[in-house]
Amino acid sequence: MAPELPLLSVLLTLTCTLLRAPATQELWQSPPYTVAPEGGSINITCSTSRPLSGVYLKQRWPKPTSVIYYEDKKQPTVDEHFRGRIGFSGLQHNLTVTLSHLRLSDTGVYACQAVMDDVVWGPGTLVVVTDKVSQEVDSCQKAQLASALPVVLAVSCFFLGLGIGAVCVLRKTQVKKLCCTKDKNSACVVYEDMSYRSQNRMSTPNEYQ
Repeated sequence: MAPELPLLSVLLTLTCTLLRAPATQELWQSPPYTVAPEGGSINITCSTSRPLSGVYLKQRWPKPTSVIYYEDKKQPTVDEHFRGRIGFSGLQHNLTVTLSHLRLSDTGVYACQAVMDDVVWGPGTLVVVTDKVSQEVDSCQKAQLASALPVVLAVSCFFLGLGIGAVCVLRKTQVKKLCCTKDKNSACVVYEDMSYRSQNRMSTPNEYQ
Protein backbone atom coordinates (compact mmCIF):
# COMPACT_ATOMS: atom_id res chain seq x y z
CA MET A 1 0.00 0.00 0.00
CA ALA A 2 1.29 3.49 -0.88
CA PRO A 3 2.27 5.97 1.88
CA GLU A 4 -0.35 8.42 3.08
CA LEU A 5 -0.88 11.18 0.53
CA PRO A 6 -0.08 14.22 2.78
CA LEU A 7 3.25 12.72 3.90
CA LEU A 8 4.13 11.68 0.36
CA SER A 9 3.31 15.16 -0.93
CA VAL A 10 5.57 16.80 1.65
CA LEU A 11 8.45 14.45 0.85
CA LEU A 12 8.09 14.94 -2.89
CA THR A 13 7.84 18.71 -2.57
CA LEU A 14 11.03 18.76 -0.52
CA THR A 15 12.77 16.48 -3.01
CA CYS A 16 11.61 18.63 -5.92
CA THR A 17 12.99 21.73 -4.24
CA LEU A 18 16.36 20.15 -3.46
CA LEU A 19 17.02 18.21 -6.66
CA ARG A 20 15.70 20.25 -9.54
CA ALA A 21 17.99 22.55 -11.43
CA PRO A 22 17.43 26.30 -11.17
CA ALA A 23 14.56 27.22 -13.49
CA THR A 24 14.64 30.22 -15.79
CA GLN A 25 11.93 32.26 -17.42
CA GLU A 26 13.05 30.89 -20.79
CA LEU A 27 11.29 27.56 -20.30
CA TRP A 28 7.82 27.23 -18.78
CA GLN A 29 6.28 24.04 -17.45
CA SER A 30 2.81 23.17 -16.16
CA PRO A 31 1.22 22.01 -13.98
CA PRO A 32 3.49 22.38 -10.95
CA TYR A 33 1.60 19.60 -9.11
CA THR A 34 -0.83 16.86 -10.11
CA VAL A 35 -2.49 13.87 -8.43
CA ALA A 36 -3.96 11.00 -10.45
CA PRO A 37 -5.22 7.48 -9.70
CA GLU A 38 -3.41 4.35 -10.72
CA GLY A 39 -4.39 3.56 -14.31
CA GLY A 40 -5.26 7.21 -15.03
CA SER A 41 -3.38 9.81 -17.08
CA ILE A 42 -1.66 13.18 -16.71
CA ASN A 43 -0.50 15.98 -19.01
CA ILE A 44 2.76 17.93 -18.71
CA THR A 45 3.34 20.93 -20.97
CA CYS A 46 6.78 22.37 -21.85
CA SER A 47 6.94 25.70 -23.69
CA THR A 48 9.54 28.29 -24.63
CA SER A 49 9.77 31.39 -26.81
CA ARG A 50 13.39 30.75 -27.77
CA PRO A 51 14.48 28.64 -30.77
CA LEU A 52 15.52 25.13 -29.76
CA SER A 53 16.64 21.90 -31.33
CA GLY A 54 14.45 19.60 -29.24
CA VAL A 55 13.02 19.01 -25.80
CA TYR A 56 13.41 16.34 -23.13
CA LEU A 57 11.04 15.31 -20.38
CA LYS A 58 13.08 13.76 -17.59
CA GLN A 59 12.19 12.15 -14.30
CA ARG A 60 14.44 13.83 -11.73
CA TRP A 61 13.33 11.83 -8.68
CA PRO A 62 13.36 9.15 -7.33
CA LYS A 63 15.37 7.68 -10.21
CA PRO A 64 16.84 10.00 -12.87
CA THR A 65 15.40 8.85 -16.19
CA SER A 66 15.09 10.40 -19.62
CA VAL A 67 11.39 9.78 -20.25
CA ILE A 68 11.21 11.17 -23.79
CA TYR A 69 13.15 13.22 -26.29
CA TYR A 70 11.11 15.07 -28.93
CA GLU A 71 12.09 16.90 -32.12
CA ASP A 72 9.74 18.25 -34.75
CA LYS A 73 9.40 15.95 -37.81
CA LYS A 74 11.36 13.14 -36.13
CA GLN A 75 10.39 9.97 -34.34
CA PRO A 76 10.34 10.62 -30.57
CA THR A 77 12.62 8.59 -28.33
CA VAL A 78 10.75 6.99 -25.39
CA ASP A 79 12.21 5.14 -22.41
CA GLU A 80 11.29 1.45 -22.08
CA HIS A 81 9.46 2.01 -18.80
CA PHE A 82 7.07 4.48 -20.50
CA ARG A 83 6.85 2.86 -23.94
CA GLY A 84 3.27 2.46 -25.16
CA ARG A 85 2.02 4.93 -22.53
CA ILE A 86 3.19 8.26 -23.99
CA GLY A 87 1.29 10.64 -26.27
CA PHE A 88 2.21 14.03 -27.77
CA SER A 89 0.38 17.13 -28.95
CA GLY A 90 1.78 20.41 -30.26
CA LEU A 91 5.28 21.24 -31.48
CA GLN A 92 8.61 21.20 -29.70
CA HIS A 93 8.38 24.85 -28.58
CA ASN A 94 4.98 24.17 -26.99
CA LEU A 95 4.77 20.44 -26.36
CA THR A 96 2.21 18.60 -24.22
CA VAL A 97 3.24 15.10 -23.12
CA THR A 98 0.46 12.73 -22.01
CA LEU A 99 1.42 9.87 -19.71
CA SER A 100 -1.37 7.27 -19.47
CA HIS A 101 -1.92 3.92 -17.70
CA LEU A 102 -0.19 5.35 -14.66
CA ARG A 103 1.65 3.08 -12.23
CA LEU A 104 2.62 3.68 -8.62
CA SER A 105 6.24 3.72 -9.74
CA ASP A 106 5.47 6.76 -11.92
CA THR A 107 5.26 8.91 -8.79
CA GLY A 108 8.09 11.43 -8.85
CA VAL A 109 9.36 14.79 -10.05
CA TYR A 110 9.41 15.45 -13.80
CA ALA A 111 11.19 18.36 -15.49
CA CYS A 112 11.40 19.68 -19.05
CA GLN A 113 14.83 20.30 -20.55
CA ALA A 114 15.22 22.39 -23.68
CA VAL A 115 18.10 21.75 -26.08
CA MET A 116 19.48 25.21 -26.86
CA ASP A 117 22.92 26.81 -26.84
CA ASP A 118 22.98 25.99 -23.14
CA VAL A 119 21.00 23.65 -20.86
CA VAL A 120 17.68 25.16 -19.82
CA TRP A 121 15.41 23.41 -17.30
CA GLY A 122 11.75 23.88 -16.53
CA PRO A 123 10.60 24.36 -12.91
CA GLY A 124 9.38 20.74 -12.60
CA THR A 125 6.08 18.91 -12.07
CA LEU A 126 5.33 16.90 -8.95
CA VAL A 127 3.34 13.76 -9.91
CA VAL A 128 1.56 11.68 -7.24
CA VAL A 129 -0.10 8.40 -8.27
CA THR A 130 -2.60 7.03 -5.74
CA ASP A 131 -3.23 3.30 -5.34
CA LYS A 132 -6.47 1.46 -6.21
CA VAL A 133 -6.95 0.17 -2.65
CA SER A 134 -7.57 3.68 -1.34
CA GLN A 135 -9.98 4.36 -4.21
CA GLU A 136 -11.93 1.16 -3.52
CA VAL A 137 -12.17 2.02 0.19
CA ASP A 138 -13.50 5.49 -0.68
CA SER A 139 -16.03 3.98 -3.11
CA CYS A 140 -17.14 1.47 -0.46
CA GLN A 141 -17.62 4.22 2.11
CA LYS A 142 -19.65 6.28 -0.37
CA ALA A 143 -21.83 3.24 -1.20
CA GLN A 144 -22.45 2.54 2.49
CA LEU A 145 -23.41 6.16 3.06
CA ALA A 146 -25.82 6.08 0.11
CA SER A 147 -27.48 2.85 1.33
CA ALA A 148 -27.84 4.22 4.88
CA LEU A 149 -29.44 7.47 3.72
CA PRO A 150 -33.02 6.07 3.30
CA VAL A 151 -32.88 4.52 6.80
CA VAL A 152 -31.71 7.81 8.30
CA LEU A 153 -34.50 9.69 6.53
CA ALA A 154 -37.13 7.16 7.68
CA VAL A 155 -35.99 7.37 11.32
CA SER A 156 -35.88 11.16 11.13
CA CYS A 157 -39.43 11.28 9.74
CA PHE A 158 -40.62 8.88 12.47
CA PHE A 159 -39.23 11.00 15.28
CA LEU A 160 -40.49 14.15 13.60
CA GLY A 161 -43.99 12.64 13.50
CA LEU A 162 -43.76 11.73 17.17
CA GLY A 163 -42.72 15.25 17.99
CA ILE A 164 -45.60 16.80 16.04
CA GLY A 165 -48.08 14.39 17.66
CA ALA A 166 -46.80 15.23 21.14
CA VAL A 167 -47.13 18.95 20.44
CA CYS A 168 -50.71 18.48 19.19
CA VAL A 169 -51.72 16.46 22.29
CA LEU A 170 -50.13 19.05 24.57
CA ARG A 171 -51.89 21.92 22.84
CA LYS A 172 -55.22 20.06 22.97
CA THR A 173 -54.81 19.45 26.72
CA GLN A 174 -53.94 23.10 27.36
CA VAL A 175 -56.99 24.31 25.40
CA LYS A 176 -59.26 21.88 27.26
CA LYS A 177 -57.97 23.06 30.66
CA LEU A 178 -58.41 26.68 29.61
CA CYS A 179 -62.02 26.07 28.59
CA CYS A 180 -62.84 24.28 31.88
CA THR A 181 -61.35 27.11 33.93
CA LYS A 182 -63.28 29.69 31.95
CA ASP A 183 -66.57 27.84 32.50
CA LYS A 184 -65.99 27.71 36.29
CA ASN A 185 -65.08 31.38 36.66
CA SER A 186 -67.73 32.84 34.38
CA ALA A 187 -70.78 34.39 36.07
CA CYS A 188 -74.30 33.33 35.06
CA VAL A 189 -76.36 36.35 34.00
CA VAL A 190 -80.15 36.10 33.47
CA TYR A 191 -81.79 38.68 31.28
CA GLU A 192 -85.52 39.31 31.48
CA ASP A 193 -87.27 40.94 28.60
CA MET A 194 -89.62 43.48 30.16
CA SER A 195 -90.79 44.94 26.92
CA TYR A 196 -93.39 42.25 26.33
CA ARG A 197 -95.04 42.68 29.75
CA SER A 198 -95.17 46.43 29.46
CA GLN A 199 -96.93 46.15 26.15
CA ASN A 200 -99.63 43.71 27.40
CA ARG A 201 -100.36 45.45 30.71
CA MET A 202 -103.87 47.03 30.68
CA SER A 203 -104.11 50.59 31.89
CA THR A 204 -106.25 51.06 35.00
CA PRO A 205 -108.35 54.22 35.13
CA ASN A 206 -107.81 56.56 38.02
CA GLU A 207 -110.85 56.25 40.25
CA TYR A 208 -110.08 59.60 41.83
CA GLN A 209 -110.40 61.55 38.63
